[in-house]
Amino acid sequence: MTKNIFLLSMMSPLDEGLRETLAREILKRGMKVAYISSSPQSGDRPYYQSTIADYTAISPDIRVDYFDLSDAFTDEMLATLPSYAAIYLSGGNTFTFMDSARKRGLQTILEQHLANDGVLIGASAGSIMCTPSIELAKFGDENEVGMTDFSGFGFIDFEFHPHFNDESREREQLAEYQRTHAQEIYTCKDGAGIHVSDPGIEVFGEVSKLVSIE
Repeated sequence: MTKNIFLLSMMSPLDEGLRETLAREILKRGMKVAYISSSPQSGDRPYYQSTIADYTAISPDIRVDYFDLSDAFTDEMLATLPSYAAIYLSGGNTFTFMDSARKRGLQTILEQHLANDGVLIGASAGSIMCTPSIELAKFGDENEVGMTDFSGFGFIDFEFHPHFNDESREREQLAEYQRTHAQEIYTCKDGAGIHVSDPGIEVFGEVSKLVSIE
């Protein structure tokens, strides 16, 4: 599978090199980004509006269209997602987002998108979902749906911890998780991110590979 995946803590602010790389990878494929909300938004859709502003700051040429995984969007509408230059998986509760994604068969759609050389961007919850497991989200999100299968999409072969504050308790939790799960973990502070592509991994800003301490 072709890989062109960005893992972020959040969309704004962004490391300058990360912003430039995002703009380059999106615009050479088109101008449309599909925003997939972690949960349905009503009214003025404030989180969506904020994300439009974030992408406009990256490039005024980018257009962002709203999607969510509710019944308001048919299977036929979701099937158009691979036609976009980029698909953006938003932040929110990782467990409820993944639960909805499974019910709507989102992984198959994303696999088709990547196979078509599309860009996949995950922020916070969306970034964790791209990894082999979403269990790390338990340190920040409540498992409201009672999920017991923590499998992620597995588009990358390491785990990702966004919003890293480098606090002692946080490091202890991550170290204990790594000891029991034997997974490679990258931590990411807000504003930073990782670009995973076929040539390899490129990091921007304050991203660190967690070293296991026995």
